[in-house]
Amino acid sequence: MSKLKVLPVYPKFPLTFWSFRKALEPIGKEAVMPPNGLATVLAMHPSDYFAFHRIIDMNVEPLTDAQIKSADIIETSLMIAQEDSNNDVVDRAHFYGKKVFSGGPSPTSYPERNQEADYLIQGEAELSFPIFLEDFLSGKARRIYSEKDLDVLARNKFVKLSKGSKPLLENTPVPRWDLVDLSKYGSAAIQYSRGCVWDCDFCDITQLYGRESRTKTPSQMTSELDALIREGYNGPVFIVDDNFIGNKLNVKELLPALKQWQDKNGWPFQFFTEASMNLAWPSNKEILEGMVDSGFTEVFTGIESIDEDVLTGMDKRQNFRMSPLEAVHTIQKAGLTVSAGFIIGSDGEKPDVFEKLYQFIQDAGIVIPMPGLLTAGKNTRLYNRLEKEGRLRFETNGNNTHQLGFNFEPQLDEKFLVDGYVSLLQKLFDDKNFYDRCRTLESNLGRHPDTSKANIQGMVAFGRSLKNQLFTDGGWEYFKYLAGSSLRNPKNFPEAVTNAIKLHHFKYVTKSMAQAHGYVTKTESYYYQFEQYLKELSNDYTLSDKVSQVRKKARGILRKAEKGYKQLHEDFRSDAIQRYEVLKERLNQELEKYHLPGQESISV
Repeated sequence: MSKLKVLPVYPKFPLTFWSFRKALEPIGKEAVMPPNGLATVLAMHPSDYFAFHRIIDMNVEPLTDAQIKSADIIETSLMIAQEDSNNDVVDRAHFYGKKVFSGGPSPTSYPERNQEADYLIQGEAELSFPIFLEDFLSGKARRIYSEKDLDVLARNKFVKLSKGSKPLLENTPVPRWDLVDLSKYGSAAIQYSRGCVWDCDFCDITQLYGRESRTKTPSQMTSELDALIREGYNGPVFIVDDNFIGNKLNVKELLPALKQWQDKNGWPFQFFTEASMNLAWPSNKEILEGMVDSGFTEVFTGIESIDEDVLTGMDKRQNFRMSPLEAVHTIQKAGLTVSAGFIIGSDGEKPDVFEKLYQFIQDAGIVIPMPGLLTAGKNTRLYNRLEKEGRLRFETNGNNTHQLGFNFEPQLDEKFLVDGYVSLLQKLFDDKNFYDRCRTLESNLGRHPDTSKANIQGMVAFGRSLKNQLFTDGGWEYFKYLAGSSLRNPKNFPEAVTNAIKLHHFKYVTKSMAQAHGYVTKTESYYYQFEQYLKELSNDYTLSDKVSQVRKKARGILRKAEKGYKQLHEDFRSDAIQRYEVLKERLNQELEKYHLPGQESISV
């Protein structure tokens, strides 16, 4: 029997803060990190039955028809924000008669939005995927397989389960990095743990992965690092955990092993990860210092809010065991850069939220803040509460940074929140404000690795950065920051260049978002201009001339609206096209008032 040829495809993300698309261009990279989940699942296939095409990451390269035609099976893994791209992949695969397997957070939480895929693998693949493959190869596979299915649990022979019936990770295979061109990415990606001990009401992690923090062993982790080395990779490595320090006992065993591995291999990697704010607590000093000792340089943490009442409503009281400002500075002084997430639109939020949040971020020296509008994701306690209260509007699309609106009815006025959010982003990513935070971080940051080797690509990109940023708006602030950084701390100059390049991305995305937001306001003004025109229209016109003038005016307005729409970045057009269609409908409703019986339609 010939082997089935699998074409693994990772769908495209829209342009967001997280894509870092404009920051990657100067250093010759195409995407932030490779698809760890998809590469791991590929390692679960029995080699006797399957052969593999390299992974086609659509964030790096286009998927071609020839690639689809050459495969027997298409396999995709997707998050919610990738649904549109994935649906396009499925349609193209079906056009050529190919079956599609889809897995990941989107098929798990929203199977109804993945109806076109032939097979859905829900939950963690260690349990359900091997059993699905067994049934598929024997010709009796059903459409959906879940780790919660009774027959999946009954047929499981090899995977040990946690107390919460989640798969332990001790047998999770090393990802197939041989199927990925790692040189295309800004960082590599490995996973240490799943699950989170906290249970914030807006977060779906505990629903997807449970409240136990299940980890890989130190030897598994060093094996994964060995695999990256074999593929010739060195540079940043993102440990893609939702909370790296969820299992503190195991983390304390891992960190010395990472340091030993780094010593043995010449320190090829710089680690960064996500962790809860209790990393700053005195009781976790050993972990914090161990992270710095083993090569961690940055941590992302979910601060979410600096309002204690809001945090209490989120069930995130742990963030106020230590003042947020003190917590950030504690982590920075230990030697880690802090980036952070913030949420706008929670119940109990005060009207001064934007002013206070801006000042906190500046004072804390958080160079990369990630504010986002609150979304109620399916299966979260927030979602269930809002549903009971009748406040839900629609399901989330997974992009909370640049889709300007809420999928529920917020307590504060929505226009106030959205306008304030747009203004906050513009203020945060103003050149002077951004570089002020960089300087604050420099003064706060404790012992930090020599990044000259790690950021050599940033130095290569320096020339491109000068070309892109020095002679543009904000160029003087750019020059002052880099010149000052080179004098204050020459060893960290490549990191300063990297920060400046990141600002280029944030400004681009924020400008694109602000233009889309402004378009919504413009379409309203266009309609009111048309109304005013109708009121002032001279009665000296004959009815026929009046119809002609009104129609001409409506068409002119619509052309102007269409031109503005086409100038928007394609990833920000979804709200704009809706507003355009609403404007068109309202104009036609007004035109109908001038329509005479027996006359052909005068709609635009």
